[in-house]
Amino acid sequence: MANPDKLPLYLILFDQQKYFYLLVRNFPKEYKYTLGQAILDLGWKVLDAVIVANKVANQAKPPKILQISEYFDRLKNRLRMSYELKLISNARYAVIIEANEETGRMISGWLKWAHNAEALAERTEQSEKPKA
Repeated sequence: MANPDKLPLYLILFDQQKYFYLLVRNFPKEYKYTLGQAILDLGWKVLDAVIVANKVANQAKPPKILQISEYFDRLKNRLRMSYELKLISNARYAVIIEANEETGRMISGWLKWAHNAEALAERTEQSEKPKA
């Protein structure tokens, strides 16, 4: 179990969360406390889920990583809505999209690794059972 402050995925998401705070503070009042707050809340959920998934045993990681992916997809939808409502500029949205693509690759790679680790653990467990 690594320290989350050293995990590349955590670091990218943490930097993104800081960026979201800068974005949301410039939202008009009518969106700041609804859509803006939803973005911030989902950003925290993704970060918190990364910490939880990092701490569980390898066999328990796949469902936790799937939860990260679900929260992340929800976050991307809120960000897209913000962009389409013209709350986020083209340049800022391009930065977000680039970070989201990298984050998505990291989540997918982690999930693939977790599934492989889970399958390996199952094979090892089966090979260690006494044969009747």
